[in-house]
Amino acid sequence: MNSKPSSPTSTSPYPPQSASSAQTKSPSASSASKTSPTSPAAIVLPRYWLTIWIAIYALIILLGIVDIESDLLTVIKLGGILLCFAYTVIKFPKDHLLQAAMFTTCIADLVLAGRNTSEAGIIIFFIAQVIHLIRLDGVRLHLPISIFVTVTALCIILDLWLGFMPLIFLVVAFYAATLISNLIISYQWYRSEPRNPRAWFALAGFLLFGCCDLCTVMSYLSLTHFLPAAFYLPANFFAWFFYYPSQIFVSNSSRCVTIDSKEGKCKTEVYGR
Repeated sequence: MNSKPSSPTSTSPYPPQSASSAQTKSPSASSASKTSPTSPAAIVLPRYWLTIWIAIYALIILLGIVDIESDLLTVIKLGGILLCFAYTVIKFPKDHLLQAAMFTTCIADLVLAGRNTSEAGIIIFFIAQVIHLIRLDGVRLHLPISIFVTVTALCIILDLWLGFMPLIFLVVAFYAATLISNLIISYQWYRSEPRNPRAWFALAGFLLFGCCDLCTVMSYLSLTHFLPAAFYLPANFFAWFFYYPSQIFVSNSSRCVTIDSKEGKCKTEVYGR
């Protein structure tokens, strides 16, 4: 059956399209219009956010060289991490797990700013890593994550009660396990979706996170005189050299970047090879 011509009384604000122009419409243009909401170009870093991040990172580097123990530097560092959390709230309003992970990171940094060997701060960082683990692959790893968190909590409680080893070593071990898990899962995500910039952000973010933590370990070992004391300040400098960009990348690694307007739920974008 032939379709009826459009009514001349139509209220559409657009001029009617001839049948010939509709038939000759480029397939690529049609495809682009359908995929534009999920194209990588649509989710690149906003320029104004990038400018702010670069400015903060430059201040961290410069003040770290001039006076690494400056209170102003500490304020800038904490403000920069808080800004990453605010970015996730604005950019990914429905990705509550990413927001929770970044907010927990802010709390951990605030605690460690007072004492950089605080067991409480490392435990809070462990919680942040667990939240990242859940948001990256929580459906498939729901049971292993639940068991791992339960075992961790029991070990910490027993150590607080019996004192069978220094608590900081125990907490760091479990924290390292979650960080390595996030790094592996991010790599698997990147391998499965190499064209997805979010996957690249996750992989780069957790890789830099690991570099930061290696510097933090060196800082602790120099503080406890296992390594020369001269390593302490350079290790602290390079820890933030890696850490701040890691948080920028991680805050852009949402697996929930499109929103169902009807249900208000997150949808995962998948990029082909």
